[in-house]
Amino acid sequence: MANSTTYFLPSSPEWKLTKKPMKASTAMVEGAAIGIEISGNTTTGYVTLMPVENAAGGDFVGILAEPIAATDSDYATAGKLKAVYVPTSPRARAKFKVGAGTFTAADVFKTVEFHSDSASLAVDTAGKGARIVKYVSSTEGECEFVLPNTETA
Repeated sequence: MANSTTYFLPSSPEWKLTKKPMKASTAMVEGAAIGIEISGNTTTGYVTLMPVENAAGGDFVGILAEPIAATDSDYATAGKLKAVYVPTSPRARAKFKVGAGTFTAADVFKTVEFHSDSASLAVDTAGKGARIVKYVSSTEGECEFVLPNTETA
């Protein structure tokens, strides 16, 4: 699966491309991790950037396959359908960029948080974002999203 992202990118065959309804008025980069939006204690039916929802107990849904910009004609529309890579297995792998922290081979199998940009991992921060499964370089690796859903760190 090829796209132009420099952030999260599916790296195994266990992903499908589908359309998901997005939260209104939220800019998102291609390759961002997205999750179910929670308002109060209720899901809205829309998806949005993952770090905010992860902190609220929201489930990881997938990786945004196209950007959403404030200049898009449907930017302020709740429920607009956008392309998303959705894992079909808990072992679906994705390449990731390091957003914060010092990344070494010793970090493999560590569970870490999504970085605040939703497009990378904070590799020095233990959390329920993703599990690192491969070291590629000091700035990138591979991860799986096999962690419990609706559970915060």
